[in-house]
Amino acid sequence: MATAAPRMWTGGDWATGRPQPVEFPPYAGGTKGSFTNVDTATLALPPTIQLGDTVVSICASYSESDPTPRTRLAASNAVETEVDPLRSASSATLDPTKIRLKVSVFEWSAGKGQAVSWQVSSQPDTNAIIMNLTYRQADTSRLPVTPIVDYKTAMDADRIALQAGTDHRSLYVAVALSRELTGVQWPAGFETPREEFGRFGDMQVHMMTATTVGAPASPGLLQLDATVPQLGVALITIPGRANPDGKGVWILGDQAASILGQTTYLE
Repeated sequence: MATAAPRMWTGGDWATGRPQPVEFPPYAGGTKGSFTNVDTATLALPPTIQLGDTVVSICASYSESDPTPRTRLAASNAVETEVDPLRSASSATLDPTKIRLKVSVFEWSAGKGQAVSWQVSSQPDTNAIIMNLTYRQADTSRLPVTPIVDYKTAMDADRIALQAGTDHRSLYVAVALSRELTGVQWPAGFETPREEFGRFGDMQVHMMTATTVGAPASPGLLQLDATVPQLGVALITIPGRANPDGKGVWILGDQAASILGQTTYLE
């Protein structure tokens, strides 16, 4: 009699193993939240999370009164990376040492729990924003030790040219300080945009995320509906399965790197 393959609970069903990686891991759900006047900010993972999903937890915080906001993972279930503070030579009212962006990327299993907690600052004027984004069928054997591939800033701007994308799925995380920002427009071809805005009337940190796939060329401009004193964009790669034939993939609409007849040929 044949022996049944061992099965494991994925969080939503029984399976005989982790899902096989695909070249462009799809978005599998996310959560977001804004926190003030707390020492530890805890945000639940999406209820759809399953065994083997890749979690990208992002925490941005800003405080006028706390010169060194202590943004750290509260649990040792992942690796965190700190981005240098946004710097502004033209804005004398903002201390450039008071904004932080940290990212953690890890493979989820039941032992990781149903939420991610970040230690922030209990100062009354501290505004922290967290997003937990999940991706399915990523190549979890190649999750980066340093999640942020590239980081760029702009000052007193209402737009920024996005960094050249990487292989597989590129996740862009934009953070801004503003009293007036209410919306952004990503270039054509971006997917699953998510936004979390602070309270109006105060200088708050705002976070905007979206993903795209494609070749290593800039996908275009991120445009804001207001000029902001400080703006930063971090680029994170969600690794997938390598294309077995070793050839690139034609991304429809990629005018920089996939021009039919010049850089791309159909077979």
